Amino acid sequence: MVGRQYGGRAVTERKAERRERFLDAATRIFAERGYANCSLADVCAAASLSKRQFYEEFQTREDVLVAAYDRIQDEAAAVLLAALTDLDPRFDMTAAMTAMVSAYLGSIGSDPYRAKVAFIEVVGVSDRMERHRRERRHAWAQLLDTKLVPTVAPGARIRGGSAWGASALIGAINGLAHEWVLADPRPSVGELVELLVPIALSLMEVPDQRTA
Repeated sequence: MVGRQYGGRAVTERKAERRERFLDAATRIFAERGYANCSLADVCAAASLSKRQFYEEFQTREDVLVAAYDRIQDEAAAVLLAALTDLDPRFDMTAAMTAMVSAYLGSIGSDPYRAKVAFIEVVGVSDRMERHRRERRHAWAQLLDTKLVPTVAPGARIRGGSAWGASALIGAINGLAHEWVLADPRPSVGELVELLVPIALSLMEVPDQRTA
C-alpha cells in the first residue's frame, strides 16, 4: 500500500526529515549553549519548526537529547562494524586495534558538536538519562567482547570479560574524550588514538601470549 503523499512526498519521508532537523538542531545548540540552558522553544527555533511539529516526534526536551545521543552512538557503532568488516587480515594486533579506535573516535570526533553532546551534555541530566547511558555502555561492552576482540585477535578475550575489562576501556575512552572536547587547543584524534591503543591492548589476553 502506497503511503500518503503531501506535496509530492510521502508523509513518512517528511516526518523523518523533520525528525532529523530536530536532532541536528538539538545537537548543535545543546553543544553550543549547554543542554541545561536550552528550552524546548530554543530547539524548535533552531530547527525552524513549530512546537506542534516537535510534539509529533517527541514528548519532552529530554526525549530529543536521548534521541540525539542514540543517533551519535548508533552511527559510531555502524562505523566501527564497517571498519571491522574491512579490516586487513595482514594487520597485527596493534595495527588492527589502531584502526578500530581510529574508526570510533573518527566518527564522534569528526564533529565537535556531536562529541560534546555524547561526552558532556548527557552526563547527570536525570536518573533516566544515567540509566540509559549505562545501557549504552553495556551494549558497547557486548560489542567489544563478541565482535571487536574476536576479529582483532582471534582466540583472545578481554580481561575480566565484558562486565569489567570492557567497561574499563569504555571508561578510559569516555574520560579522555571528555577532556579532549574541553581542551583548547584540542589535540588531534590521532593523539587520542596513540594513548588509547596501548590501554586497549593491555586489557586483552591472548592464548599464545604473542605480543602486539
